[in-house]
Amino acid sequence: MTLKRNLAAVTVVTVGLLLHIAAAPPAVQAQAPGGALRVAVPFDLVEVLDWAKFKIRVPKNWNGTLLVYLPGSRLGAPPPEPVLVPPVLPGSQPALEEALLSRGYALAATEVANLEIPHKEALQDGLALTSYFRGRVGDPVRVILWGTSAGASAALKMIEDYPRTFAGAIATCAGGAGLPRRVDRALDWALAYAAAFGWPADKWGPLEDPRAGLDVAGVGAALQWPKQDGSNRGSWEFLRLVVGIPTEAFWETDPAQGVPGWQETLSGATIGRSQWDASAAGPVCQNLDRHYTLKPEEKTYLAGLGINADALLAKMNARTNIMAAPWARDYIERFGGLRGKLLRPTLTLHTTVDPVVEVAHESAYRAQVEGWAGLDRLVQVYVKGVGHCAFTSAQLLATLEAMERWLDTGVRPDASFFPEDKGFDNKFVPPPWPY
Repeated sequence: MTLKRNLAAVTVVTVGLLLHIAAAPPAVQAQAPGGALRVAVPFDLVEVLDWAKFKIRVPKNWNGTLLVYLPGSRLGAPPPEPVLVPPVLPGSQPALEEALLSRGYALAATEVANLEIPHKEALQDGLALTSYFRGRVGDPVRVILWGTSAGASAALKMIEDYPRTFAGAIATCAGGAGLPRRVDRALDWALAYAAAFGWPADKWGPLEDPRAGLDVAGVGAALQWPKQDGSNRGSWEFLRLVVGIPTEAFWETDPAQGVPGWQETLSGATIGRSQWDASAAGPVCQNLDRHYTLKPEEKTYLAGLGINADALLAKMNARTNIMAAPWARDYIERFGGLRGKLLRPTLTLHTTVDPVVEVAHESAYRAQVEGWAGLDRLVQVYVKGVGHCAFTSAQLLATLEAMERWLDTGVRPDASFFPEDKGFDNKFVPPPWPY
């Protein structure tokens, strides 16, 4: 069953509106033994819907809960089949997918294309898949969204926009400040790189609008790599400090991704912006509200590495005139902007040091939710350590158990659901959003 995306978008909106105006479920949803099924279980299906491959698994002992997983963006070819669960750190036990099936959860997910803004794609495909599950497989007692990275940001938007379709959301390593602010941070990084090393426009395209199709090979061919002898360490340290990335997040290898943090962030500042611009048909980033600066002690530190920080800052501040194309900015606002208006239980999970989606996103999202007087429907949880989406299967299972209890009882989960012996840090307070 293959449908064109332009037709599916209309279908998704229609389905979403119909679900949205349906009678609201009660504030506390009692867990039933299982939902109504139209298929024999166990049930496994891999198909194509709206040009996107999807996968569904329903165990024999279905407990009535459907977990709709929204994966993060990718750079390479898709896996043979869509991944149904978030990634976990190497060696994590138990195996997450099988653990969830053994506990009676139905699982569903679609693959993610690498040429579109994944927030839009995840939103459309997540709604279409949920509707398809109801019509083809059965009626869940409840549907819980959970997502990773860009998929987590999409989950936050979906739980805001469709509170009568989904019972709750679990967002891991989400850009809670919203896509517009996230892309602007990527521009900050790119501009700092340009000041420190120069911007290879012949290879990467214009600074304000990287060329379409930019890939890992194209970036690497023109990149001023950190030198093993440390001779350009000062320039890289300027970049790190002016963007405000902790040392360990910048230089250490991310245990979940297998590359240093600076390399992950560089990908967003180059390839990521190229894809965002291509999706939105124009430049999406701006820095009109910026003034780049460093602390005196940071300038002194850089001087010891042979860097004239004031000269580099002057270069950056001379370019605080970069504007987004209005139509492109509107596009990412519509599909990636967040309001923080929560009507359903929402749980976010973040590492204390994230090199890709800085943990300050959690502060920004909390402020938005507080503005709507919705903090009683938000729980933010932190895991000690460095890495983007660097979680164990035990930590992810703990967040799901907390969400289920919350939905069953109506009581927000407290710190007892997130024990320190599993790596949680219940005392951590994220830094404020930088601007």
